Amino acid sequence: MINDFLIWAPKLLENDVLIGLFFFAGTAIVISLWIPGFLLPIAASSGALLDAWSGSAAVACGALAGSMAIFATARHLSRDRLPARLVDFLHRFEHRFRSQRAWYVLLLRLIGAPHFLVSAGSALMPIRARYFALATLVGMIPAILLAAFVGSSLAT
Repeated sequence: MINDFLIWAPKLLENDVLIGLFFFAGTAIVISLWIPGFLLPIAASSGALLDAWSGSAAVACGALAGSMAIFATARHLSRDRLPARLVDFLHRFEHRFRSQRAWYVLLLRLIGAPHFLVSAGSALMPIRARYFALATLVGMIPAILLAAFVGSSLAT
């Protein structure tokens, strides 16, 4: 069994599509499970195994999928189940958030705020999922690209 794996495993590493799918799925799983600190190492690894552009695209799409999973879960659980103290805090913050919705998400992604808190917190605010997705993707792309380019330069 192990010998069979060792025979065909190197062939898998030659297929860029499979590697890209692996990075997409792995990133989506890591993000949706709220595991902190893995996005940039995954992006650097993707840049090392693929080229920087393909690797960053796979990781960015996976990070978006994981973020949307958190967003959808938190929105589904909704405010009805939150403690009253947290609901009061959200109401105080909501009027500021209402005017700048996507910009808050974009800024929080750019400065590297904790991924889970931004995704779950945004789901509790009045923001449409498509604006959240766009702001999340645009906010994560610079760091992912930088890490992927670092990874690709180290691989050569």
